[in-house]
Amino acid sequence: MSRYPPWGQLGPAAIAWWGLRTQTSSVSIEGLENVPATGPVMLVARHFHHLLDGSVIVLNVPRPVHIVVGLDWTAGAAQRRWMERACRAAQYPIVLRPATLGERPAYARRELVRYTRAALDAVSALLRAGRVVLVFPEGYPNVDPAFAQKTGDDAFLPFAGGYRKMLDWAARDGAPPVAVVPVGFHYTRGPRWSIRARFGAARFDPPAADVEAAVHELSRPPESKTTRSPE
Repeated sequence: MSRYPPWGQLGPAAIAWWGLRTQTSSVSIEGLENVPATGPVMLVARHFHHLLDGSVIVLNVPRPVHIVVGLDWTAGAAQRRWMERACRAAQYPIVLRPATLGERPAYARRELVRYTRAALDAVSALLRAGRVVLVFPEGYPNVDPAFAQKTGDDAFLPFAGGYRKMLDWAARDGAPPVAVVPVGFHYTRGPRWSIRARFGAARFDPPAADVEAAVHELSRPPESKTTRSPE
């Protein structure tokens, strides 16, 4: 029987610990009990910071998390090889983002279909096995050293439909019902970041518009929180 969680997740966990230790002043978590203790889960999260969003989730969710990672930002063949090896070791599915694919030399646009199919198969296998998968449907974070797509800290990008296709692909492949958990982030700037993460209620086969609205609501700053349930 293969080891689980995979040994390759030790590296991302160490990087996550380093990132939060050196770049944050505080991290608060709400609603972690909404993440089911067993069975397949897809965490659908806001993407604010290229490193710290995943770090918060990896170090606080009490189950191994498999992050869907976009690698089109890699600068060349050597970095591509190193990152792909690390992702395979951690069982992190790899995607290429069409909007910026080809702007860096590591990947060519002709590779999009192959990597998309491989990511669908990888996510499906994880969900069939009852794992937790993390997706960032905006595709690009607000704080992004490679491809800045947003105009400020409050900006959101429309959610791409890739995560819905992943859920449909997994259902086609026989995965049990997947709990979809929206995750919001609110960051406050300072000498170091202050982060508030909120996990909404799990839903099964929710409409995409409802998931996107929930992530927006969960990402509101505390002073803007409405009386309506963030679920």
